[in-house]
Amino acid sequence: MSRPLLVYDGSRPAFRAAAALFTRRTDLRPVPWADPAVQSFLAAQFDDRPFVFCLVEADAVHVGRESVERALRARGAPERVVAALGRLYPEVAGPFGRVVHGREPAAIAGTFPLTEAASEALAPLRESHRIPVEEAGDPP
Repeated sequence: MSRPLLVYDGSRPAFRAAAALFTRRTDLRPVPWADPAVQSFLAAQFDDRPFVFCLVEADAVHVGRESVERALRARGAPERVVAALGRLYPEVAGPFGRVVHGREPAAIAGTFPLTEAASEALAPLRESHRIPVEEAGDPP
């Protein structure tokens, strides 16, 4: 099973804790932007390594506002909250990035088809690691 990945700035413990909390009880897997597999993915997908907040689902890469909206929906946020934060993201991403992350996110937004090379770079991160549960009385 291919898991959706949420690429975020994992440079500080607070960011890692927030990502873990946000993705808890979802099928989203948080992966820090600096992870070597993510860096390979970005280079394959965008011919660069842009500093972005993105969500990779199935065969699509959502960046910027789209990633925020889709991640909030995966978390079960009410649609009015999704819409409000989606509208707000483009306005605050630059200033927020400069103050909190020390750099602005790249000026990339939208939904893009996941390239084959980018998909291959992410394959190890997207594999599901669920343990099958045996029913009582089933032979091992």
